[in-house]
Amino acid sequence: MPVDGAPQGVINVIDGIVEPERVCELRGTIKRAEHMHEVQSVQPTIKKRRTKAKTVITFSDRGLARVYSPHNDALVITLHVNNLDIKRILIGQESSCKIIYYETFKQLKLEDKDLAPATSPLVGFNSMPKWLVGKIILLVKIGSVTRQVEFWVLKVLSSYNIILGRD
Repeated sequence: MPVDGAPQGVINVIDGIVEPERVCELRGTIKRAEHMHEVQSVQPTIKKRRTKAKTVITFSDRGLARVYSPHNDALVITLHVNNLDIKRILIGQESSCKIIYYETFKQLKLEDKDLAPATSPLVGFNSMPKWLVGKIILLVKIGSVTRQVEFWVLKVLSSYNIILGRD
């Protein structure tokens, strides 16, 4: 499905489950979960290889007009996916996976039959394994760049529609 042209619709927000007063409480839980994930994960040996050129997204000082520094705010963007603009996409600096939540997946008018099987759980949420519904490759456009991105589909509640991890 082409991603050029005007979007056919917009996916805004999935209701969140985190109240603002619980953020500090959850921060410690998240840190413990990240630590447990790091301790329990097995990392393959990384072979040195040639790095390919990556597209870099930059921001000017104009974008900081209403931001109080220093800050640790999350970077939340909008992407064009399957002819829809999807809002509330978190850029996760400490994550290496790309997650699309099941409710967002369904709003893209996709079906379970479009998914490839996923055979391993995702660890990192509450340090409990979460089984993936499957995985899917979607065309994603940001600015003038269009790429195929493999997403893991996860069926849990989230304040975000997608989480994009580092490459």
